[in-house]
Amino acid sequence: MNSSDIKHIFHSEDAILLAAMCHQSNLLFEERELILPKGFKLRYIICALAGVEEPEAEVFGFMAESQDNIIMAFRGTDSFKDNESDQDLYQVPYPFVRNAGKTHRGFTCIYQSARDQLIRELIKLPKTKRLLITGYSLGAALAVLAALDIAVNTGFQHPIVYTYGSPRVGDPDFACRFNQTVKNSIRIFNVHDVIPTIPAQAYPPPFTEEGLYYRHVNMKVPLSFQLNSIARDHYISCYFKNLSKKNPGFARTLCEENPGFCPDTGICVPFEGICCENNSI
Repeated sequence: MNSSDIKHIFHSEDAILLAAMCHQSNLLFEERELILPKGFKLRYIICALAGVEEPEAEVFGFMAESQDNIIMAFRGTDSFKDNESDQDLYQVPYPFVRNAGKTHRGFTCIYQSARDQLIRELIKLPKTKRLLITGYSLGAALAVLAALDIAVNTGFQHPIVYTYGSPRVGDPDFACRFNQTVKNSIRIFNVHDVIPTIPAQAYPPPFTEEGLYYRHVNMKVPLSFQLNSIARDHYISCYFKNLSKKNPGFARTLCEENPGFCPDTGICVPFEGICCENNSI
């Protein structure tokens, strides 16, 4: 995909707004509160099962609607059960589209547990509006799984997708089918963020009999911020801060007009950590 294609699809206002929506999806899980920008109304809270052997129900995001847009936002990893699912990297056939390759089992099981009700709620909304699907970290993987499903199986055939710090989601066949079908997709990642490097591209035999192979979906938009911390290099608040540099006027107005909506970016500074001595040991 060449740079002119990306410039045609990438819009800084969408990228900034949706990064803040991802931040709010995590707050919805952590604090049971949700702040939406002016003009948006909550339409549905997305719940799904996280975990491997004993899955538990958790809030994973929301759908909100404005006069022109529908936004579906998925949160990042935020619990022990989420971590279990993250690490379940074996692959299963993608269940919602025929011959669409294989996808990460942990991510797929989460999405599959939420899928039917999510689709029922989505198709109640006007198909004349833009559908923007977004997610951060684990939620980015869920956004990718949802986007192909929705593009093929609903009247929303042209979803707009923005992901942040996404892991790899599926095998080369899945990535190819996604790229062919979901044309308006932007994968934003920090080149110093470890999460987009996992799962690895290949786990050859004897890891499994046939091996496991992963590929990212298109289109990539790299950022570069190095905060000397694996966590800070991945935080959605730090993605928001760096994306805001692309359109500072819009970001400032968005935050000023919607108190509490934008993430606190105060932690997005280099971590000057050192090893501490402990004389009591």
